[in-house]
Amino acid sequence: MRGDYAIATAVAIIPILGSLALAVDYTELSRERAIVQNALDAAGIAAARYYVEGASKDATTAYAKDFFLANLNGIDGGGAKFTLVLPNEGTGGGVLTISATHSFKPFFLDGFTSLIGSDKAVLDFQAETKVRLKNTLEVALVLDNSGSMDYTGSGSGKKRIVLLRDAAKQLVSTLAAQADQLKQVDKPVQFSLVPFAASVNVGPSNATAAWMDVDGRSPIHHEDFDWTTMPSTKKVQLSGGIYYKKGADWGAQENQKVTRFTMFNDVKRVTGKSWVADMQYVCTSYRSSGSCRTYGWVDNGAYQYSYGAFAGWQGCVEARPYPYNLNDAAPVTATPATLFVPMFAPDETDQTSGGSAPNSWWVDVTTSSSASTRQKYMPKYFTPAGEGTSAAAASSGPNDSCTTKPITALVDVSV
Repeated sequence: MRGDYAIATAVAIIPILGSLALAVDYTELSRERAIVQNALDAAGIAAARYYVEGASKDATTAYAKDFFLANLNGIDGGGAKFTLVLPNEGTGGGVLTISATHSFKPFFLDGFTSLIGSDKAVLDFQAETKVRLKNTLEVALVLDNSGSMDYTGSGSGKKRIVLLRDAAKQLVSTLAAQADQLKQVDKPVQFSLVPFAASVNVGPSNATAAWMDVDGRSPIHHEDFDWTTMPSTKKVQLSGGIYYKKGADWGAQENQKVTRFTMFNDVKRVTGKSWVADMQYVCTSYRSSGSCRTYGWVDNGAYQYSYGAFAGWQGCVEARPYPYNLNDAAPVTATPATLFVPMFAPDETDQTSGGSAPNSWWVDVTTSSSASTRQKYMPKYFTPAGEGTSAAAASSGPNDSCTTKPITALVDVSV
């Protein structure tokens, strides 16, 4: 009986020892693979930082290899094949790639590699790491600064705008602290601030920018205006996608184009007057027969008025029509809907049940009793306001709801 156990043990000891040896070698293979990958990752980060500081390709390669070998933790890396690939140096960014091929030599079994389908005495494995040289995190904070933010927040005792500012500061501080750990990037995080309000102010200086709808071709440019209400001798007609002034009553302005920009100029107010004398020697009294009794000098002159603008465009624009309000398609004149339209808040009717409309800033001119007719009656915009009319206050009149300051264009500070 004892002999049977001895024979069975002798037969089983070989595969048991072989399995043990295989397990030991596989464990060591996995350990070395992890060490090589970690060393490669560390070398990638170090090389990326070294390269963006201005090092040459050869210097960066040598630096990365030394860093890799120094972090192998006792593994012999002398036979490792090390490769570093840099991105195009002219792009200012891109991905730095480092790869290494390491040869693993089994401890126990010369036939270890044959068990995994290899006839080599050693097993080669490859590791790779990639580091983006410009991996700046760009954060856009869209913050509500509308009138409702002046209310007190629930349970806090603070105004909503104060709570918003505190939260935004905390977010920026947290992300900035995390960004400090990304040593391979000069400016790892950048912030932009987008106000959430009724309008976006691009700045009055952009009135003639190529991306503005300066000709009034956008499908939303004239949507608030009913040009059919203009008289036959002073019309505004569409021709070739652009509206023009047509009719003898326009005088020297005939054939000029009509846009929201020109309407800011056309809405005028009397700013002053001066008497222009016209002295004429005429009959001042008559006899009963109709003949002139006496002659004298009479001034048949008239006042000459000077005009000024009621309001100038403050820089606010409207949202583009669908689908361009949902994407970042570049504005091009060939597609008018992609252009940005200046905001022009229309005058509302003088007649409402409450006495005045929220944005009634101009005299309706028409005698119609219909509030709808009075509001859309376009001749009023070309009828100057009387003497003593003040210029529109900021963010009022045709600039109603244009309450934000001009935005600051995003600038990539990492290049």
